[in-house]
Amino acid sequence: MAPVSSVLLAPGTVSVRFSPDPVFNNLASLYMVALADTLSGFDAWVERTASGLPAERTRTHRLLFDILYSAFEPDHDLPSFPAFLNHLAGQDPISMRDRFLKHMFPASGEGYAGRDQLPDLETFIREIDRSEFDREIGRGLFVEAHALLSDPLALRETIVAHLMTMWHEALAAEWEHNQAFVGRTVDALRSYHPARQYAGEQNAYQAIQAVTGRDVQGCWQRVLAPAETLIFIPSSHIGPYLLHYAYGPVVRILFSPRLPQGVEGGPMELTRSDFLVQLRALADDTRLCILELLSQEGELCAQEIITHLNLSKSSASRHLSQLSATGYLVEQQRRGKAKCYSLNPERFKETIRALEGYARS
Repeated sequence: MAPVSSVLLAPGTVSVRFSPDPVFNNLASLYMVALADTLSGFDAWVERTASGLPAERTRTHRLLFDILYSAFEPDHDLPSFPAFLNHLAGQDPISMRDRFLKHMFPASGEGYAGRDQLPDLETFIREIDRSEFDREIGRGLFVEAHALLSDPLALRETIVAHLMTMWHEALAAEWEHNQAFVGRTVDALRSYHPARQYAGEQNAYQAIQAVTGRDVQGCWQRVLAPAETLIFIPSSHIGPYLLHYAYGPVVRILFSPRLPQGVEGGPMELTRSDFLVQLRALADDTRLCILELLSQEGELCAQEIITHLNLSKSSASRHLSQLSATGYLVEQQRRGKAKCYSLNPERFKETIRALEGYARS
């Protein structure tokens, strides 16, 4: 077999759409709940929901969103989250199991035709943990995932029951509260980013930069190389982060809505949304200490920041991720594989200008 090339083509020109997409929007919110112990900066609803889950439901939530997500991730548009739940309840459980296996073990061609082809537990843990996940996942969750994949009917029942409970107890009221804002945001973004703006001239990197203000070159090449259509979905919960769902040429991107750079006098909702994300990043003593330290030292690598401020590795990672995602820090690879950070003065100037704008209004 020929070696896989490490050279990736730059994405070509793309078409751009904006959508409220209630299914992916709500699934992304649930995924953020699973990440709440790893990343900070999400909307308060995410942290409140995560902290309020009983221990057993937290475990099931992590089982589904940390490991088994590809078994139930939608592969086509559905009009609402209840419609998605009904769709899942009617799914063939074996096809759900095989969808997961084909996603996790793509080299196996058409996937696993029967239960006897599910890898043994140790192979399952070794292969998936090595290739797929950045987060630390306990062995117990892998054991539970393997057991469910061995019993597809139980897999489907567990997925549907948990998502239905989360919808009725946490998501439904929140979506009802947010969907009008999301809809207005989509309308505003369509007017500031008309589809013709991208026709024949913008590649995926440029489109993402224009809409979200984020440069994803260097981290999303494999996802964006085949992209032909980008669907931007404004999220009320995602804070400073970006989240993508990719199906071949279609890539959906969840982001916190913002007013395009250089646009004055746009909808207050867009301006306020972006401004609140910035303020949440600054409203923490540890993050302020990191900023103060870097203002004194110029540039430091993560381990140096950990040592100076006596932080744990996980705590430093959470705070540095949020400050980088909101643009207050510039992140670079230096000294081997170490991540190093310096301040981004322009981001501070933008925040000050925004604050002065509110003082004048």
